[in-house]
Amino acid sequence: PISVVIEMSGQISDDGEGRPIPFITLTFDENKNPSYDVTEEAKEALSRIPGPISVVSVVGMYRTGKSFLLNRILLGRKDGFPVGATVNACTKGLWIWNKPLEATD
Repeated sequence: PISVVIEMSGQISDDGEGRPIPFITLTFDENKNPSYDVTEEAKEALSRIPGPISVVSVVGMYRTGKSFLLNRILLGRKDGFPVGATVNACTKGLWIWNKPLEATD
């Protein structure tokens, strides 16, 4: 099966193995009404997936290690989703990995 990595909570380079991209953004109009929008980059990345997918989701309060968990455990790397040592969030909204990950049995 193919998995799409999703994280809830900058510009990041793609090393050929993929990179995180915003999936759904939250904006507010002049009357403070919320609007949730799927980004064009996410639509394009998802449209390139040839078949069914499984979704892996990590959800939690801000600054609790969601990006770190995805980077180290699922992606097996030290970089990927942005992480930081401050109280400021590095990722906001709903993010996905822009390339599918092949699962092994």
